[in-house]
Amino acid sequence: MAGWPTFPPAAPALKRKRANGGLKQVPGRGCIALRMAFAFHILGTSSSGNCSLLEAGGARVMLDAGFQGPRLEASLQKLGLEARALDAVFITHEHADHCVGLPALLRQNPRLKVFANRETARRIKDSLKSQPDWQLFETGTTFEFKGLQITAIPIPHDAADPVGFAFDLPPEDARPAKRLTWLTDLGHVTPVVRHHVALADILVLEANYDDEMLDLSKRPASLKQRIRGNFGHLSNLQTRDLLLGLREWQATELCLGHLSKECNRTVIVDALMNEVRAQKADLRVTVVDPLEDNPVSLW
Repeated sequence: MAGWPTFPPAAPALKRKRANGGLKQVPGRGCIALRMAFAFHILGTSSSGNCSLLEAGGARVMLDAGFQGPRLEASLQKLGLEARALDAVFITHEHADHCVGLPALLRQNPRLKVFANRETARRIKDSLKSQPDWQLFETGTTFEFKGLQITAIPIPHDAADPVGFAFDLPPEDARPAKRLTWLTDLGHVTPVVRHHVALADILVLEANYDDEMLDLSKRPASLKQRIRGNFGHLSNLQTRDLLLGLREWQATELCLGHLSKECNRTVIVDALMNEVRAQKADLRVTVVDPLEDNPVSLW
């Protein structure tokens, strides 16, 4: 990785890694001349591919690029966008369902900034014909990009150094500042994960599989064990119990994602969330269908 770019020491400098996994937010600095109205589009989230688009402040960024080039291009076209309109892409980890579309993005937008931690970038770089404008961050830190404050949240998954992301969004007109948090690929719930779930205003959270459907599936026992392991994925019941176990949390938008096409159904997840709705009356719940190609959008 010698010679790879790192963040410059100029303000706002990256913070050193904290033992609490970046629980402290860093206040924003400065101002920007151009601001975009908030929009968040989940282009898809499942075991087959994950990709979202966030527009806020002065930034238009992609979160993961887990689709092959043609679908990625088609998804952007549905929003009236092209890859060259993106400022950056943030990669959670190196598994194909989160980064397989990166080469296609870079062919269309060679100047695209790619945010990843060092271990994730190390495992992706050999699949790229030319190296992008890597923006390396340290897991557990908070850093700034075009008016957004981003926290890289350590998560338990069977990748080199996987993360979730929390984006602190600046206020807009009548809308106050908000935090959007993306947490999928969770083998189990850590204190840091629980903390960031409670802080989110807009939360995307994994509900990967139904226990009975996984048991009855034709998947090999080793794969079932991996999925259920401490570095695999959260089941529907684990996700429900996480939310019901929170004493206080501030989300008003909850999107359940990363559903398995084979071992889950949206109706199962939605029914389980009725208990969560009963506990938190101001919460709107959306279960993202892994079989649906149209974006799920929040404005």
